[in-house]
Amino acid sequence: MAKARLPVNLPLQGKRVRLDALNEDDLPVLRGFFRDPAALYYYVPSPVFPRTLAQLRKNMADWHDNRQYFTFAIRTDEQLAGLLHLDSVDYTNGNAEIGIAITNTESRGQGYASEAVSLMLDYAFGELRLERITARIIDGNEPSLKLFRGLGFTHEGRLRHFVRRGNSWHDMHVFSMLSSEWFERK
Repeated sequence: MAKARLPVNLPLQGKRVRLDALNEDDLPVLRGFFRDPAALYYYVPSPVFPRTLAQLRKNMADWHDNRQYFTFAIRTDEQLAGLLHLDSVDYTNGNAEIGIAITNTESRGQGYASEAVSLMLDYAFGELRLERITARIIDGNEPSLKLFRGLGFTHEGRLRHFVRRGNSWHDMHVFSMLSSEWFERK
């Protein structure tokens, strides 16, 4: 018997946030975030460096191919609050990785990340029919650790000394959510 799937309401609209297409007008707004080494410290497990508008445009194109990589703008009203990624979507094995950044400092701590991730889980487990979503979080990123624990993700382990920042090594936490676990929470 097939599992019951959650109904998907497109566009992905919650009570306070909407997951929407990222557009060219968003890039200058995002540029401030992507030029701030402190903001990028926990965002990507690659070297931290400020990005030009052209580099940011290329990153966004690379991060959204409509097949395996999806980048969504998180909007509150019409204001850009952040980015949400669904990466490395493997339709055969039913899994993907999720990542989020609240890029607008005024939008942090408002619960927008929790609502945005919940919308994406509904979409990933409902529309895309995935079975597992993974989140990787750099040790020390307390807001993200709290977010994914609060949503019911299971902490699966720690990848030791996975990310270098300057002369320091940081561990990477691995969390996951299965579709059945999400359906039970809903």
